[in-house]
Amino acid sequence: MSGVFEGYLQTRADHRQEGRPADDWMLTVLAPEERLLKFDAWGRRELAARLQWPTDQRRRAKLIEQCRVKLEKLVLDLWRRGWMLDGKRLANHLLAALDDIATAQTAGRVKDFWPFFCRVVDGYVGINAEEIQAEARAMAGAKPMRSIIETLTLPKGSPLPELVAQRRDETLREKIARRRKTEASKAADAAQMPLF
Repeated sequence: MSGVFEGYLQTRADHRQEGRPADDWMLTVLAPEERLLKFDAWGRRELAARLQWPTDQRRRAKLIEQCRVKLEKLVLDLWRRGWMLDGKRLANHLLAALDDIATAQTAGRVKDFWPFFCRVVDGYVGINAEEIQAEARAMAGAKPMRSIIETLTLPKGSPLPELVAQRRDETLREKIARRRKTEASKAADAAQMPLF
């Protein structure tokens, strides 16, 4: 078994032991629409856990979803610059941006949340471009033999930034809508009380 896959299984086991759900969106062998749905759920969880939100549940849910969609812009900004960060590396950058916002909130420097959130997310790639570029280069060139072995041993799926870009494509959007509809009907069937 390859070291990458064993590492994934260990990380997944560690998350389950801590009571946190596994970050399944990092597993590239999942179907693209399933991976995107898991990424969306992960984004909502991280946003809800890391930032301060209004107490009104409906307003909170709406704002979290708007922020999740805005985080996709950060993913696309990385992808458009040619930095194919995926999995843990991509998650680290998304979480770093959220942690910057959380630190500002804790310090009381955020007067109007939405413009501040947008400014941090929109500027993250530009501000951290040199570090991200160095990371992407190190990832691509530091261990060429290991990447060859990984390519041969693991089935390769599209990187998440590419999937986020494809989400705008109607065919992938239709698959996601179809999958959500199926999941909703299963949930409705499970919630319905038996007649006998």
